[in-house]
Amino acid sequence: MKQFRRTDFLMDDCPSITDILKKVRTTAMLLAAILLPHWSAAAETWGGSLAITSDYLVRGISRSNQDPVPQADLHVATDDGFIGGVFASGAQFDSGDQRSAELSAFLGHAWQLNDAWRAKLLASYYGYLHSDSGSQYNYAELGFEAAFDDWLNIDAVFSPDAPRYVSGRGLSGVVDKTAEISMRTPWNHWVAATAGVGYSEYSGPGGGGYAYWSAGGVFDLAPWSMSLAYVNTNAEAAALFFSEAAHNRWVATVIWRF
Repeated sequence: MKQFRRTDFLMDDCPSITDILKKVRTTAMLLAAILLPHWSAAAETWGGSLAITSDYLVRGISRSNQDPVPQADLHVATDDGFIGGVFASGAQFDSGDQRSAELSAFLGHAWQLNDAWRAKLLASYYGYLHSDSGSQYNYAELGFEAAFDDWLNIDAVFSPDAPRYVSGRGLSGVVDKTAEISMRTPWNHWVAATAGVGYSEYSGPGGGGYAYWSAGGVFDLAPWSMSLAYVNTNAEAAALFFSEAAHNRWVATVIWRF
C-alpha cells in the first residue's frame, strides 16, 4: 500500500485546508440564512443510530484500513422537507497513521414527487480528526438521490476537492464525479436482498474512473438491523487507491436505530 505522509501533500497544488474551511463556512452560513427561517416554522422529527461495521467502505474504497470501526449518526427532518445531521466513524486511510475519526455534517432538502418517486439534495462536508495526515483528507460533496417505490435508488455525487494520491504531487484535492444505482427486493419475513453498481471518476494527472458493485442481504428486526454484502471493484480502483480498493471482500454491519 502506498504510504501517505504530510510531506507528500503539496500546498501549491491544491487549496489549503484553511481555504477549504473558509469556503465551507461561507456556504454553510448562506444555506443557514436561506433554510433556517423555514426550519423554525416547521415540525421536527429527530432520529439517529449506533453501528459497528467490519470495514468502512465508501464506493468500494476502505476508509478504515479494512478494519472494524464504530459509527453513529444524529439527524433531523421537518415536515417541509428540510433535513440535516451529523455522522461520525472511525477512520484510517494509511496503515502508518494512528487511527482517526471522520466527522461529517450534512444539510439538504427532500421532496415527495408523487406516490412512487421521491428525491433528495444534500450538501456535506467531511473532516478528519486526531491524525497527522487526517486533516489533509477533508473535502466537500454535493449529492442528489432519486428513489422509486422503496426498491430503486439512483445517486449522483460531485466533489470539487476529493482526496487522491497523485504520483509526483502527493495527496491532492481533485474533482470526483460518481453515479450509482442500487436495488432492494421486497421484504420477506424481515429479510431483503440488495445489489448495487456504481462508477466513480477522479480528475488530475494519472486520474481515471473505476467501477464497483455489491450484492448481499439485510435482516431487519427494528430497532436492530444486520447486513452482509459482497463488495468488489475493477482493476482501475486498485490503480487509484492501492490496497484500500475492495477486492472480493465481505462486509458485515450491525445497526441500532433510535
